[in-house]
Amino acid sequence: MRILHVSTFALPETVGGTQVLLSSLSRTQRHRGHEVVILRHDSDPAREEYGVTTADLDGIEVLSLSYRFGDCRDFRGIYRNDRVDEIFGEILDRVRPDVVHVHHLTCLSTGILAKTRDRGVPTVLTLFDFWLGCPRGQRIQDDLTLCRTIDRDQCIKCCARLWPDFLSPTDPAPILEYDRWIRALLQDVDVITTPSRSTRDEYLAWGLDRPDMLVVEPGLDHERFPPRTERSREPFRLAFVGTVIPSKGVHVAVEAVQRLDPERFTLDVHGDEPRWHSDHGYGARLRAAHRGTHRIRFHGRYDNHDLPRILADVDALIVPSLWHETYCLTIREGFLAGLPVIVSRLGAMAEGVVDGETGLLFTPGDAGDLAGQIQRLCDDRVLYRRLSTSHKAVPTTARMTDALLAVYGNAKAVR
Repeated sequence: MRILHVSTFALPETVGGTQVLLSSLSRTQRHRGHEVVILRHDSDPAREEYGVTTADLDGIEVLSLSYRFGDCRDFRGIYRNDRVDEIFGEILDRVRPDVVHVHHLTCLSTGILAKTRDRGVPTVLTLFDFWLGCPRGQRIQDDLTLCRTIDRDQCIKCCARLWPDFLSPTDPAPILEYDRWIRALLQDVDVITTPSRSTRDEYLAWGLDRPDMLVVEPGLDHERFPPRTERSREPFRLAFVGTVIPSKGVHVAVEAVQRLDPERFTLDVHGDEPRWHSDHGYGARLRAAHRGTHRIRFHGRYDNHDLPRILADVDALIVPSLWHETYCLTIREGFLAGLPVIVSRLGAMAEGVVDGETGLLFTPGDAGDLAGQIQRLCDDRVLYRRLSTSHKAVPTTARMTDALLAVYGNAKAVR
């Protein structure tokens, strides 16, 4: 089978859950004899706008399409780009895939889905965030107010703050046009998958009339994580691993740790600090919030290959996200590393944890509650051992690949 993957993000340029999954999935598919091509977005300022470069990644052809919104003149250009669609059509003609698997379209063009539809190419779309429905992508506003429902009167105000040159806070027409376009596209995709039940439910609640959406849980390479050895747990070492942006709630973890005994607890923050929409200063604010009374270290970007080593030196993993998350690979990586996880009681994160059995849940954004759960975990050795050793059903990469190859077959059957 010839498979074309489309994603905004890909390793090694950017690090995140979607990138890790795409890398492991595409490699496994290639090892099984399939021909795999990846199309990704490229924001390198040294590249020619709309240029396409080709690279080889372990026998997988990776096409990088450069675009930096230099010619974007209106809100429509945020999610639709005729030139990107044209280039994608040329790629379709050259690659001639048996199936297209779309993982992310941010910074590319939603018109890619229209191109596959019009060419009759079987297409699978995985909804890894809420960008198809929320132009910001995470259903959380710049002041970190979580949008538990989608209210277009509120959306236009939020989006107008982000794109003041394109939108008026009193004119919802551009958002309503976006709605009509996105809903029509999603209705025509052959197969839609989500990584969790909660994500599927959120899209259905938004009004997407696709009850046939499939939940395909992501998988991981279990062999990467060696058996855990006992250590003294003094001091009690906590870690955050992931992208350091406001919606991930790292500031909540910093505040929680600073409420605890500085002699007994440390916090290590591992992750890149990219711009979050128009916010360039989150990392600096985190360091300013660190009063210097506690051992809190910011390590910056890490290579995913180093993750097992990083987690081997940790006693517990904190996942303090303020948005719903659509799966949260970090929780499962903590499971495989034999670590207790302390997780926001929200969205797919809460779905992935049985409170008190496979992890601990805390109220999202509540540093006091998080601090209490950390203290409880440190003091209760029985609880710590139970959370470390209890069975957690984490799919393997092979199982995920099997499931998606079956989904590709369903998409071809629809055509």
